[in-house]
Amino acid sequence: MVVTSKENASVVAAAKLKDKKGRREQGKFLIEGQKLVCDAKKYGVRFDKIFVTEQYAEKFAEFGTLIVVNENVMKHICDAKTNQGVVAVAFLPEKKQFNEKKALLLDRIQDPGNIGSILRTACATGYNNVFLIDCADVFSPKSIRGGMSGQFMLNFFEMSEQEFLTEYGDRHIVCADMNGQNVFEFDCPDEHILILGNEGQGVSENLSKVAKSTVMIPMKNNLESLNVAVSGGIIMYQLSRKQWR
Repeated sequence: MVVTSKENASVVAAAKLKDKKGRREQGKFLIEGQKLVCDAKKYGVRFDKIFVTEQYAEKFAEFGTLIVVNENVMKHICDAKTNQGVVAVAFLPEKKQFNEKKALLLDRIQDPGNIGSILRTACATGYNNVFLIDCADVFSPKSIRGGMSGQFMLNFFEMSEQEFLTEYGDRHIVCADMNGQNVFEFDCPDEHILILGNEGQGVSENLSKVAKSTVMIPMKNNLESLNVAVSGGIIMYQLSRKQWR
């Protein structure tokens, strides 16, 4: 049977996952597109149900509970302007214990596209634990698209600034700031927490004060700054360079 009504209970619930409130209330999020859904299955993400158009029903038959819908219903569920005929409803992951040498802290980063790009690089460089202070939702559809499966392999800790300072303020914190040391000359300890700050305001004063190191990216042509996702990527790779030697 093909679902053709947007008022179907499962469809209504899935469409609400485009908003943060719906994700928090249901404990679920959307994964749109064939590649991301396949990656999510590979990395052990738990699915609740999967919506597909008729042409993809056979391909995803073994992925879990399928609901076949028409094109209009698929468009209603999906956040992206162009859908790929499949969207999974997945359970938000359970938090694991923080027990690795390095971590990333994102301080009030608001653009979901930036969040996704940063998380993709964090995954690639082994920053597997990510602290979040008042950031855009890492499980929003736009962040998931930008992360390109990065979210499926990372461990997230949402907390207030004070909670972070109380629990982790004594660690070697590295702050990204334009007034810091040249990152290409900085010898980073293996155990550290890198902080990337808000797109306009940078890292908060309280977090900057506890940083044991501050690093910057040198620039030519009097350029003042880079997009936080770009600069974060450069810094994460530079601080992680020892692991590829």
